[in-house]
Amino acid sequence: MDTSFIHADIFFFVTTVAVIVVAIALTVALVYLSIVLRDVKEITRQVKEETILFREDVGQLRSDIKREGFRIERLMSFLKNLFKKTGARSKK
Repeated sequence: MDTSFIHADIFFFVTTVAVIVVAIALTVALVYLSIVLRDVKEITRQVKEETILFREDVGQLRSDIKREGFRIERLMSFLKNLFKKTGARSKK
């Protein structure tokens, strides 16, 4: 009878340690997940800002083409300014 209580105590001790280890592992995983989600949120914010700027640039190109007609110089200027802005943003 005495050994069954010892076996039960050992079982509950091992189970308690296992539950604590799993809880710590889940906590660490949740912390890393929150860090990743914060980074994803920042990336989507930057993509949104760049998309707005690109839309404004394309809108300006369209209005220039409507006003002055299609000229290859206007398109080249647009592309040059587009890549110049991208280069300046990537240096930040």
